[in-house]
Amino acid sequence: MNATQLALLLAVLAPWLALTALALPALRRRATMLLPLAALPALLLALAGPDPDGGVVLPGLLDQARLALDGTARAFLLPGALLWLLAGTYAHRHPLTHPLRFAVFWLLTLAGYLLLVLAADLLTFYAGFALMTFVAYGLVTHTGGVTALRAGRLYLGLMLIGEVALFTAVAWTTMLAGPGHSPDLAGLGAEMEPAAALLFAIGFGLKLGAPGLHAWLPRAHAVAPVPASAVLSGVMIKVGALGAWRLLEGGLEVPGHGALILTALGLTGTFYAVAAGLRHSQPKTILAWSSVSQMGLVVALLGMAAAGTSSGGPPAAVWAGLAVMLAHHGLVKGALFLGTGLLSTTADRFARKTVLPGLALAGAALAAAPLSGGALAKAALTNGMPGWLAGLTGTATALLMLHFLRHTASDTPESDLKPTTGAAVGIRGMTPWLLTLVAGLLLPWWLADTSLREYALTASAIGDGVWPLLLAGILAGGAWWQRSRWPGIGRVAARPPEPDRSAPRTLPGMARLAHWWTLTERQLHRWPVIGRVATTMILLLALALAFSATPALFACKQAPDMD
Repeated sequence: MNATQLALLLAVLAPWLALTALALPALRRRATMLLPLAALPALLLALAGPDPDGGVVLPGLLDQARLALDGTARAFLLPGALLWLLAGTYAHRHPLTHPLRFAVFWLLTLAGYLLLVLAADLLTFYAGFALMTFVAYGLVTHTGGVTALRAGRLYLGLMLIGEVALFTAVAWTTMLAGPGHSPDLAGLGAEMEPAAALLFAIGFGLKLGAPGLHAWLPRAHAVAPVPASAVLSGVMIKVGALGAWRLLEGGLEVPGHGALILTALGLTGTFYAVAAGLRHSQPKTILAWSSVSQMGLVVALLGMAAAGTSSGGPPAAVWAGLAVMLAHHGLVKGALFLGTGLLSTTADRFARKTVLPGLALAGAALAAAPLSGGALAKAALTNGMPGWLAGLTGTATALLMLHFLRHTASDTPESDLKPTTGAAVGIRGMTPWLLTLVAGLLLPWWLADTSLREYALTASAIGDGVWPLLLAGILAGGAWWQRSRWPGIGRVAARPPEPDRSAPRTLPGMARLAHWWTLTERQLHRWPVIGRVATTMILLLALALAFSATPALFACKQAPDMD
């Protein structure tokens, strides 16, 4: 076993070793100290580069579990491990309400994430995916409040639907591969049944927070502790994109109309999430809706990749843009969440004057400001859609970021962190946030290929990045002026009063439509609806498995006895 294979094993085992170390009483009292250390081996592994020797085979685990670090895994592991390390450092330096409980769920979630990213076969990937998904419930409900428990139930209910679909797809694919064999991720989609591909899409789409499957994301991220929100939004939701890309690079062919629908769905979700986020005032909720919007762009990129599968695999340019966008969004969104947490725990004027400009810089980068990592991701979008449409996505993101900055500067967000004085925060407490911000601004330029960097530095690309920001500024100024005339626009009451039918209507038509849709979406997210959908899906999938297994069982019964 060479050094790279040892590094692979150490990266996967590090969270489990940290969990074992918590058995020592001295470490239990400082449990969060282990959080950044658990992600350090994975970060060093990603910095070392892909493994040329084909990875590690573990014969006695999960039907020959296989681990490998190829180019795709590295694109997810490098920004992911970096954010896990920096967010873990933030959690250590800013005391939590229940540090030991937080550390246990954090380490288990990290263990699942590392296992699925480094998996080279289907069963190992699914084991990591399921572990990360269900253990993250402890991060969502960490505070134990009523709101957190409700968000946790919604998260768990929707993830159950996704896991049922994903488990059925994995069982179906593994059964077709033959007994005693876990299919390799490489080439997995080449001969996949359309129904199995649809089930994979449901499971990955729910984790990704794809448009229409996003209900859990705004509520879960709003109530989780700040470092947990950073990794939930910046890292964990993107494993859905990893699963989808594994299928596409493995030879899954998507019909042309299916790829077009996927791209249109992603762009629709991008603009819808911005409209929904503008109706909220809590900064973490706004950031969560921003993640839904950005994942819409990821879905659009996956649709563009699917459109090229008929010509021999997804285009390399789309993969380059997707890799840059994943690194850019993960670290910048992590910096936005960590900065929001800093503002909620300090009243020090110097700290606030430092954090607010940093949040503005991160928001501009997320909106694809010129010379930012977002501009590189936008350059990839322009390869598959008109430039004006890609510019409008930047305008929508900029509007949401202006809305976020307005409420962040004026409001005090709720936080699970114990309030501390400005002196206690200091430079040492701000270091994880500063490093995350700098990494989010610089790492995409390091990961991008030469063509993307050269295009982003041209005068035309810089001009294409300026006008969406100017348009967003004009629209935001007009909206703030309009709010003085229509005070009800942009606000959502928890329980809207019964309208007076005799009184004249004070909201314009678009505001009434938005209000109606908000109430409809809220009804669809109630537990009885989710429970019925889950039950129906389980029954239908069980019937599908039974019918698919019947021919195989019949063939076994008809086989001649060789004795």
